[in-house]
Amino acid sequence: MDKHKAPVIVDYAKCPPCSGLICVGVCPVGILEVGADKKPIVADAASCTRCGVCADLCPTKAITVTRSKET
Repeated sequence: MDKHKAPVIVDYAKCPPCSGLICVGVCPVGILEVGADKKPIVADAASCTRCGVCADLCPTKAITVTRSKET
């Protein structure tokens, strides 16, 4: 795994302050937390399983999950 590439990338330009924060609630391992600006922050990137649920359910498509090159 490329240690320099974050597993979850949030495009804050596409991410308005969100009252629902679906991404935080659906993460099965809890790597996303609510930041001070009411936007998600990646709190524990090392625990990310790259399942993609947060990206799939983001209403503004502001989240990208990088896929591992390892199969």
